[in-house]
Amino acid sequence: TGSGGVVAPKFTDYNNGAFYLDPANTSTSLNVAGDVVAYASSDIRFKNNVTPITNALDKLSKIGGYTFEWNEISHKETGKKDVGVIAQEIEEILPEIVQTRSNGYKAVDYQKLTALLIESVKEQQFIIDDLKSRIERLEKI
Repeated sequence: TGSGGVVAPKFTDYNNGAFYLDPANTSTSLNVAGDVVAYASSDIRFKNNVTPITNALDKLSKIGGYTFEWNEISHKETGKKDVGVIAQEIEEILPEIVQTRSNGYKAVDYQKLTALLIESVKEQQFIIDDLKSRIERLEKI
């Protein structure tokens, strides 16, 4: 662009007003100044074979949450502190939310972890309610 910027083609779908960006020449990340608003389609009419996540609490217990610093081969500022998960751990539990990119590095669709968290909380609540009921019965004796 003359000022050291990179230009990527932008495509507009005039049928639905969507904008598509081809970042092929901008590396593997897209940096945006300002807010990005994105919503994933979640309407039941788009889905088949809908089943609850089973053993969610067990699955969640196999995933760690970590603090870390980005290294020199990451797309982030080297040494920048952050929090997150490890894609390889998630892949063992929920492979459908991990993508292996063309460069071989793995990425996690973080927002989809919410479904696992929801089901885990529900399983925990069932356990808590059961324990409360047992305590109440014991206290009556």
